[in-house]
Amino acid sequence: MDQYEFEKYLENQPKLSGTEAVGRFVKNAFGVDEKLVLPQSYWRYVDWLVEAENVEIDRYIVDCDNERGDRTLSENLMEWLYFDMTERKKAIDPLPDWIKFI
Repeated sequence: MDQYEFEKYLENQPKLSGTEAVGRFVKNAFGVDEKLVLPQSYWRYVDWLVEAENVEIDRYIVDCDNERGDRTLSENLMEWLYFDMTERKKAIDPLPDWIKFI
C-alpha cells in the first residue's frame, strides 16, 4: 500500500476520539523530511515515549524506516508503536494512563 492508500485507509476507519489522521514531518533514514500520517492517539503515544521514557524518537523512526520493506514509513511506524504498546503491557512496563487495554 502506498502513502495515499494508507491515508485513505485511516480516513475510512470508524470515527472515534483519537483516531483522526494527523500528519507530521520527520527525518527518514536518508535524512529527508517525510510526512508521516498516523491516528492522533499514536502521535500522543510518540510524545509520551519521548517525554516519559526518554526514547530517542528520531533514531527510532530511522530504525523503523530501515526495516519497512514494502510498507510506507507511516504504516510501519504504526505497527512498531502498536507492538511497543503490547509488549509494554505484557511486561507490565509503564504505559500512559490514558491507554486502556481490554
